[in-house]
Amino acid sequence: MNRIHKKSALGQTTPLILAAHDRGESLLWGRYEEQVPLCAFTANGLNCRKCFHGPCRINPFGDQPTRGVCGADRDQIVMENLFQATLEGVLERARTISSLDESLSDQEFPDLDSDFPHQTRKTLTNHGILPVRKIQILAVQNSYFSHKGYLTKTLKDLTRMGLIHYGLLKGLGKYVPSSGTAESRYDPERANVLIVGQPPANHISAFRKRIQEGEQGQKINLWLQGVRNLPAFPSIADHGSPEMALAMNLDALIIYPGAHLPSLEDLAKKWEIPVLLGEEDKGIEWIAGQALELALDHQKKKGRLDSSRIPPSQPPRVSIFDRVRDIQEALSTGQIEGILAIWAEPNVKQTFFERTLTLMENALEEKFLVFLGGEAGAQLNLLDEELGRRMERKPANLPGAGISFLNTLRSQGEISEIVAFLRNLNPEKEFNEMPVVVSFPELSRTSTWALAVSFLSLGFTVQLSTQLPFWGSPSLSEVLLKEWPRISGGILLASPTVPDGQTQAQEIRSYIKSRRFAK
Repeated sequence: MNRIHKKSALGQTTPLILAAHDRGESLLWGRYEEQVPLCAFTANGLNCRKCFHGPCRINPFGDQPTRGVCGADRDQIVMENLFQATLEGVLERARTISSLDESLSDQEFPDLDSDFPHQTRKTLTNHGILPVRKIQILAVQNSYFSHKGYLTKTLKDLTRMGLIHYGLLKGLGKYVPSSGTAESRYDPERANVLIVGQPPANHISAFRKRIQEGEQGQKINLWLQGVRNLPAFPSIADHGSPEMALAMNLDALIIYPGAHLPSLEDLAKKWEIPVLLGEEDKGIEWIAGQALELALDHQKKKGRLDSSRIPPSQPPRVSIFDRVRDIQEALSTGQIEGILAIWAEPNVKQTFFERTLTLMENALEEKFLVFLGGEAGAQLNLLDEELGRRMERKPANLPGAGISFLNTLRSQGEISEIVAFLRNLNPEKEFNEMPVVVSFPELSRTSTWALAVSFLSLGFTVQLSTQLPFWGSPSLSEVLLKEWPRISGGILLASPTVPDGQTQAQEIRSYIKSRRFAK
């Protein structure tokens, strides 16, 4: 692993990595090293697997081959890769929601009209993108691949996919608990069970009943991986990867469809951690009972270990979505200078959470209200501790308002809530006129890219910090940067070579300082 960069910006992660190393495992970083050097054609979107004539690849320096077997050039192939990544992200989200509750698949989107500022809604309607319906996911296509004259049509379909993805997320709103909803609390004396993937709602209910009412359940900490759709149990602070959670006194692992690391089962078995599949034919009551029994048995066999390796779950913070007037007042008096929403999930090509921490630190110093979501949201306590070491003085709560400058999005279902919250701060302004930036300092999943497209389609300013495949075509990249504002008002802050975190923090600062919430 000599060629790897610094693995994590969190000091508490090092013991976990060393513990895995002592067991002969280098985790995802070791597998990344085995892939180096990465394929530059793929990284820049210059290869194509659309049909079985290929796969084809395009020479980025103007030499042959300049076209695929079908005749598609680099612009068309790059667009195809971008389009398919977006479509896969939307479908991944749809599958996740269907796994949560099958009835949601048959329901149309809730009304989206109120989510758009006036001009954005008018522009999207004039382009024929609104109203958006779920069935339209079957009709979107990269027409640009057939002929370059269809560029505008393809960009409209990209925007439509972003709004379909947003509609799917808004449908999750009924699963967002109220701020007063109590979650299970961590007890270091209990055995620890981790769920990865997306369990159906009735499975979560069955587990919750066992934990609350059963004799065995009283001896169990049940965790979800990351910020999931149903935060009925605490999200485990896994330092950015569920692989590291296996080294944190885990007693059983339950894997559902939608889990993103196929390595977990083999790794858990190697470390003698019991593994169950969440959708076995024996039914949820058997699965829940078996999981608790195996976890308690494993805890007895391993004896008492250092249980402090699992950080306690963060206490629920009071939601500020119903404090619009307080935030408006703080913005008008300069107590808050702007808003930064960060949605982050670690990417092995970047130091885990380093860029996220840099943006958070700079934002808090500038008195920006910060919302933290994605996998980073589950690590709030760890990130907060690291910020304490980096900053001489973090901003306290707003005077007299009891509102923290640092807030978390507890689940994906809160995306529509933050959109409504920002919309209500000044209903007369478009999102791109507000001192608001949505930043993705780290991302690895196509569904997270689809979320970025959703914000762009709603008219937000979005900053990206991970190299994406559309940079393989400079001319197409330029089109995306220029055309998105025309179609939806969305502004994309991105470049082929990702700048360092401080440079991107300055970009956010400059953008937010150039705008005001007031008329």
